[in-house]
Amino acid sequence: MTYTVRMKPICFISDYGLTDVLVGTCKGVMKGVAPGATIIDVTHTVPGFDVIRGAEALRHATRYMPEGSVYLAVVDPGDKTKRRALAVEVQSGAYLVGPDNGILLPAAEALGGIVRAVQLTNPRYHVQPVSSAFHGRDVFSPVAAHLAAGADLGDLGEGILPASMVFLDFPGFRREPGGGVVAEIINIDRFGNARLSVMQEDLNLPYDTPLEIGVRDEVIEARYVETFGSAEDGDLVAVPDSHWRLSLAVNRGNAARALLLSVGEEVRLKPAARTA
Repeated sequence: MTYTVRMKPICFISDYGLTDVLVGTCKGVMKGVAPGATIIDVTHTVPGFDVIRGAEALRHATRYMPEGSVYLAVVDPGDKTKRRALAVEVQSGAYLVGPDNGILLPAAEALGGIVRAVQLTNPRYHVQPVSSAFHGRDVFSPVAAHLAAGADLGDLGEGILPASMVFLDFPGFRREPGGGVVAEIINIDRFGNARLSVMQEDLNLPYDTPLEIGVRDEVIEARYVETFGSAEDGDLVAVPDSHWRLSLAVNRGNAARALLLSVGEEVRLKPAARTA
């Protein structure tokens, strides 16, 4: 197929890592279909098979990617013979391509909501033969490249109802008396900061508020700060990250190692009791 329109950028996110050929072969397929397309590697370090973390990263990335991009999201832990492969068009004019496991919907909502959605059933737009284990290369990558080059969404497969797509239930938080919250650790970054399932706006406390942090049966003193520059080396702090999500961190240290934290664990944050 020959395309003459200006190529849309492709924003690629996966859990493939960078120590194997998976990312490279996907990009090779895309360049073979759309040689002039720019491919932006958003991240390939989503924790393996972690759809929630992938969806959160994808949704956040939409704020900073070029308008009208094609988003290719491959975090696909399920049975590839049973889950649907999808492409959707959103209100902003962007497209999202990936498995129907919940990873696409949060980003689609951030981009204005879904206009059209199709199941990728047209083999003309796939690499043949299609591997049962590597749909990222054989189905999702070529479809993303065809969309970047100007293919019509309707040619890629059968239309589906957006309401039939898998919905992802993000971890939330609960409020406690006295202005506290109980949140879940949704990710631990490479610095050992524990990212929590509560946003900065949800804590609703002024910066420099002393906090009591509850982890398992232990209560630790900390402070709520705007930046690490407001804390001394070694201080335990609650700080908003670049997603405006609260993180539990040790300034110039590793909170996960110091407190033996793990993903999925609950953390309690509340203003410290005032002393006379």
